[in-house]
Amino acid sequence: MMKHCAAAFCLFFLLFFWALPVDAASPFSSEKTYRITETELSRLESDLDRALEEKGKQKEQSERLRKQLRTLENQSEERKKALETVRKSFEEYAREEQKKQKRLRREKNAALGLVGLLAVALAAGK
Repeated sequence: MMKHCAAAFCLFFLLFFWALPVDAASPFSSEKTYRITETELSRLESDLDRALEEKGKQKEQSERLRKQLRTLENQSEERKKALETVRKSFEEYAREEQKKQKRLRREKNAALGLVGLLAVALAAGK
């Protein structure tokens, strides 16, 4: 009978301790517990609120900067296109000027040739 009582007691003892909740305050817990005052908790909550507010402001600023970057990229692209148009116009103008210079050179050479022929004709006629 003593064996049965001891066995029952051991079984009851094991079930009792097995069923106990293991929380942070329990001596069986592997985690350390800390106590903080209400003032410290309030300060931590205040710090968290400030950090969340700052995060929100930084997110807004980041989005604003992202929009500005897109605007600047678009402006840059428009300016590149405008510069390309100006470059093409300048190249076309340069080609036209070269043609004009060649034509003027031909006209000048033709005029000099004509003057030379007239000078030879006058000299031969004297």
